[in-house]
Amino acid sequence: MKNRYPYSSLIISLALVWSLTAATQINPVQLRQYVSDHKNITNTGSRYLSEIKEFYEGLNYQTAWIQKENKSNYDILLGLLRQSASFCLRDSDYQYSLIEDLRRGDIPLQTLNDSLLAELRITDAALHFYRDIAYGNTHPVFGFYGLDYTPGCHPIPRLLATYLSQNALQSLITHLSPALPEINALTRKANEFLKIMADSNFNETRILSANVNATNKPLIQKLYQLGIIDSAYSTLPVNTLKQKVKEAQRQFNLLADGILRSTILEELNVPLSARLWQLNLAVNYYRWLNCLVQYQQAIIVSIPATLLRVYQSGTVTLEMRMIVGKKSTPTPTLASTVDEVILYPYWHVPYSIATRELLPSIKRNPGFIDAGNYQVLNSAGQIMDPYSINWNALGTKNFPYLIRQSTGCDNALGLLKLNFYNPFGVYLHDTPNKSLFTLNKRFFSHGCMRMEKPMELGHLVLKNNHLAIDTLEQKGCLRNQSPIIVEADEHIPVIVWYNPVGIDSTGRVVFYDDVYNRFDRPGKLLRQ
Repeated sequence: MKNRYPYSSLIISLALVWSLTAATQINPVQLRQYVSDHKNITNTGSRYLSEIKEFYEGLNYQTAWIQKENKSNYDILLGLLRQSASFCLRDSDYQYSLIEDLRRGDIPLQTLNDSLLAELRITDAALHFYRDIAYGNTHPVFGFYGLDYTPGCHPIPRLLATYLSQNALQSLITHLSPALPEINALTRKANEFLKIMADSNFNETRILSANVNATNKPLIQKLYQLGIIDSAYSTLPVNTLKQKVKEAQRQFNLLADGILRSTILEELNVPLSARLWQLNLAVNYYRWLNCLVQYQQAIIVSIPATLLRVYQSGTVTLEMRMIVGKKSTPTPTLASTVDEVILYPYWHVPYSIATRELLPSIKRNPGFIDAGNYQVLNSAGQIMDPYSINWNALGTKNFPYLIRQSTGCDNALGLLKLNFYNPFGVYLHDTPNKSLFTLNKRFFSHGCMRMEKPMELGHLVLKNNHLAIDTLEQKGCLRNQSPIIVEADEHIPVIVWYNPVGIDSTGRVVFYDDVYNRFDRPGKLLRQ
């Protein structure tokens, strides 16, 4: 028989002698002795040794699941695990099949040791499930992680024991579910997709025609699957249908003009199963984030959304558009803390940009240096006369100088820069080119992140030194002003992540383009 259980070698060996309905009675002394031995918990395959001990301590070492008096709580837990998909989780992570077979009596039970082992198996699954409800089953991937943060703002073992004792296990879901609006909106959308996909008539639809009228049946089908229209058999007037296509375009962060261009067709032709995968991932990313933003201020930059949000006690207090790295020079994911604000920053031109982009222009005309308000520094940090350098002798493998752009209205970093440690040399900064913020797709930088509202963020970071930002705004851009370094009042966490789905300011769920092709798993499904 095929082995269905992830930790099954020990369990299956007991399968012929285990029965939940005939479980040996366990008294508190026996349970306490069993739990106090690390080896017994280790034998269950559990990752939660200390949590299991804390849980049973909270229950005064009474059993939670396998005795007759535990039947109600056992059934509630089993029902919740059965609904894992509705919580954007996977029932297979919680030994669901094993727990269901135990409940039905399909796996017999005989000895005291067997009963104790079954009890701890179920507790392990319960702790795992509720931890995932609170903190997510998938954590974001970062190229650099410089935060001392691991989600853990709930005493889950104690809460589980308390809610069990009060016969209120169902309510623990509500207690632990993060209140971030993103989680609620994305979970609702995921459940809408689950309902659509559970229909016996469901099939993945591919749209080939660019016609926006009732004859384009695949279009109607997909708009229904996405929750934009109420029926897969709707016959809508052309004007109404165009409005629905516009809504679909907004859901994919595209220009909402009602025309079925290749960009919207490509997004519409992504299978619903891939969209569900993205929703599940995003929900669990936000669960991971929740504890961080509940009790302090935090800056979150979403690369796919090209959006920055500042959270304070779970509420968005500032939102702005961003310009991030293009596909060839992507913005890295990272977690760090803002430690200083630079007013009137120099732009130290990266070597690759200096040699590949600026040098050809300088070779044609050394006056490019002065015209762009640049300075050339030698290895000793001394400013050089650009006309004294033989530029034609230099190249990408021979360039002993540093080029920096001095302060002024044309400085690429604008008037303000936020520094935080990371090994990539990226940062948040102002920009003189504001027009790019009007575009839906804003992937233009060499990796750094340009802010639409730099002064507002500067005020938040320097809240006890607002005079510095006020003065900066009053004076505006000063040419050749020396940079001013101001230490941050508090080191605010900054998270730069690659999250495929979010919500806009109206609460609409928005699927973002996987510009960097990071999600191989759905990506293969997206483009098949």
